[in-house]
Amino acid sequence: MEQIQRDYTEKIRSERGIIEKIMNYIPGYRGYKEKELRRDSDRMVRMDIVNRLKQAKTMLRREFANPSLIEKLQTDDTFRLETLTSRLDRVTQRIDRAVAGYSGRLASIKVKEDKLDMVIQHDLDLIEKADTIKNEVEKTITLSVGSAEWNTAMDAIIANVEELDTLVDERSYILRGLEE
Repeated sequence: MEQIQRDYTEKIRSERGIIEKIMNYIPGYRGYKEKELRRDSDRMVRMDIVNRLKQAKTMLRREFANPSLIEKLQTDDTFRLETLTSRLDRVTQRIDRAVAGYSGRLASIKVKEDKLDMVIQHDLDLIEKADTIKNEVEKTITLSVGSAEWNTAMDAIIANVEELDTLVDERSYILRGLEE
């Protein structure tokens, strides 16, 4: 997980212009830019999570765009599918609109700089859970709709989405504890 965090931070560092590289030698400027890098890294992590969840939902939509497949759905199957898509929507929106791990001087919530890495580490847990959900959706759409195996797989995905939602709550609690 530490490697993923470094990858995001390094990506942002590598995209800096030459003026910013020169400005790193000016006292005080480097600390300011490091805060900016962390904030951008936090935003990139959250957007990555959102993109993974959107990909999972898109796979589901494409699979169930086929009318003959929809006809195979029983009431319980339809309920599972609707539950999954609505919970995916909810958690995706929560992550997309989540408070940034670092906010500017005039923002209503400021996070202590030295604690931001803890938030980013937690966000990496969110990425892994989102990736698990996406991979499970990929596998599930290959199963026969309505089969016991499909039902079990759908229930597992729903449970993982609920776990992801809980992780989002935990992220909010972490940020509240870090307010200045």
